Amino acid sequence: MATDYGKRRKALLDRTEAESFLVFDLDRIMPSGIDRVNLRYLTGYTGEGALLVTRDKATLFTDSRYLEQAEKEAPEIPLRHAEDDYVAEIAAAVKESDTQSLGFGAWRMTQYVADRLWEATGIELVADEDPVRLMRAVKEPSEVACIREATEASERALARLVEELAPGINEVEVAFRFGLLMREEGSERVSFEMTVASGENSSLPHYRPSLGRRTLQEGDFLLCDFGAVVGGYVSDMTRTFVVGKATDKQREIYDWVRRATDVGLDALRPGVLASDVHRASSAVIEGSPYKEHIFLSPVGHGVGLEVHELPRMGLDRGIRLEPGMVVTMEPGIYIPGYGGVRIEDLAVVTEDGFELLTSYPRDELIEIG
Repeated sequence: MATDYGKRRKALLDRTEAESFLVFDLDRIMPSGIDRVNLRYLTGYTGEGALLVTRDKATLFTDSRYLEQAEKEAPEIPLRHAEDDYVAEIAAAVKESDTQSLGFGAWRMTQYVADRLWEATGIELVADEDPVRLMRAVKEPSEVACIREATEASERALARLVEELAPGINEVEVAFRFGLLMREEGSERVSFEMTVASGENSSLPHYRPSLGRRTLQEGDFLLCDFGAVVGGYVSDMTRTFVVGKATDKQREIYDWVRRATDVGLDALRPGVLASDVHRASSAVIEGSPYKEHIFLSPVGHGVGLEVHELPRMGLDRGIRLEPGMVVTMEPGIYIPGYGGVRIEDLAVVTEDGFELLTSYPRDELIEIG
């Protein structure tokens, strides 16, 4: 299904009070990749540069590194060569458009660039939090299809990985092998630096294997948080295993997390406050013997071109779920010095509930090795 980028750009201007809008991503003067995803979302172009959207047209700016790429990826958008001074080239285009106000995403723009734009144009600059990010919260069918394909690729890789795991393998080796398997299964790259946490390391929710380089041992929890990428869209899921034979306590902890995951998923439906989903899932663990070890962060988040998108399902947000939102459900119990369990599923909100995108078994604690 072809993406109507022009329709997205028109919707963007309808969301902002400014007459025009600028998306700017240039590593040489800004943090790397600061607005690459929004640039891609509005044009299909995946390189560095800028996009100026006015009521009459859109203009894409880039330099000699990306000119040919831009022509191929965004052929319908007029291309402007900005080899040396991007800000000067953008300012000239703004003046030519006779626009009186220029909007930009405050989350995605540096003060340095904003100041230079004002000095060069003298027009009103309208800082909006990030209207493109708000648009991206609700996915089109083609976007959901990419996330589904990425999820399936990661699950095929996981199925192959668990057949190879055994005591004595290093966490870093597991992560490296997992990344290779995901690429073999069709992923463009890994969607983030994955978590491979064994034993007591699994109580650290965002542990990275390079921190400990621990080897897998009999009786360990093994928590893997990972994702693949297809068409620029990412997947995100977590599964927790036991190396060897599981104890009754490990099975009990796992079962509480499984129940919390199920309750959270059952709460997903249009019109429901994301914070209510968080409360429903968290209440399960709060009623367990492990309530003091509950994860306090939001129980889930949106997924798309970025691993963490809207909606953020915590207690501090008033966002209501809408059909097309792709969200994680990832409650957990983390016991310092012992280990932790997280189950993370990925689902898309539908007109009457949700569709589960993840399918790798997690009804019972799986023993591996």
